[in-house]
Amino acid sequence: MASTYSSTLNLELQTTGENSGTWGTITNNNLQKLESAIKGYVSVAIASTSDSLSATDGTTADETSNAIVKLTGTLTGNTTMQCEAVENWYIVDNAATMGTYTLGFKPAGGTATGLVAASKHLLYTDGSTMFDVLDDAGNITANGTLDVAGNVNFNGGTFIYNEAGADLDARFEGAGDANLIYLDAGNDRIGIKTASPSTELHVVGGVKATGNIDFDGGTFTFNDTQADLDFRIEGDGDAYLFFTDAGNDRVGVGIPSGAAPNGKLEIDQSSTTGAIPVLTLDQADTDQEFINFQGTSNSDQSSSISTDTSVGSLTGHIRVAVNGTDYWIPFYATN
Repeated sequence: MASTYSSTLNLELQTTGENSGTWGTITNNNLQKLESAIKGYVSVAIASTSDSLSATDGTTADETSNAIVKLTGTLTGNTTMQCEAVENWYIVDNAATMGTYTLGFKPAGGTATGLVAASKHLLYTDGSTMFDVLDDAGNITANGTLDVAGNVNFNGGTFIYNEAGADLDARFEGAGDANLIYLDAGNDRIGIKTASPSTELHVVGGVKATGNIDFDGGTFTFNDTQADLDFRIEGDGDAYLFFTDAGNDRVGVGIPSGAAPNGKLEIDQSSTTGAIPVLTLDQADTDQEFINFQGTSNSDQSSSISTDTSVGSLTGHIRVAVNGTDYWIPFYATN
């Protein structure tokens, strides 16, 4: 009876009484193939878009029985490299020039796994499907540096950085900013576009929030450096509903767009159909005044507050409402 060959490594299975005088050669071939299956290396240049590793019975020349396979060459289209449709495992070094094309590795007639350019893969096949071990691995611990050139996808679990609470900073770069996000672990601070955050959150640049903002438990200070930085709040139809003019140290309410407040506080009810007063004072304390004027008093009319009773002629009145009833406050021309 003639020799047969194993399905996985193509080892020659000798029959008693056969191969007289060549048992040594055949046995050595089998041992070399076993050695290749454990530690062997072969470099294969991809020759077509549907290429195969060679599989040869009885010799040590077959490529498919090597543990490590390096793929080289330049792809001319989307390509599939295949091995025999038997159980096996491989370390594949993808050194092929892929360009914009894809490269798959599969058992003959089976399902391929995609290879990443300039990357190494640990693969195994059950004879019908090729599996990438690290594509669906369990826990992985890296005691050294972990470099990832491709995408990172966290899906289905939490992400914890610096679980031990050590002084380990983290930094995220942008396209043009080296410190787009910076975690200062030693000071428990976060910087955006700064590597030296001075507070728990330090932003260098603009901040935009499209949702609610809740300040709870602390003070809010704008322009702590006392620079010429204005502050503006828009209303539904009023662009300057509230405006601080830092350069002139003035505050405006409802003033015309782009205008500077004419006093320390200017309130402008500019609508001719608003049907609302300019200012409403609601004093719930019946023992206190509505307005308290303080200033330097003078006996003539040269100061803001005067004790002079020789006022000028009655010039007009100002309409005010007290508890919903209109009254008129007279004003007089100066002497």
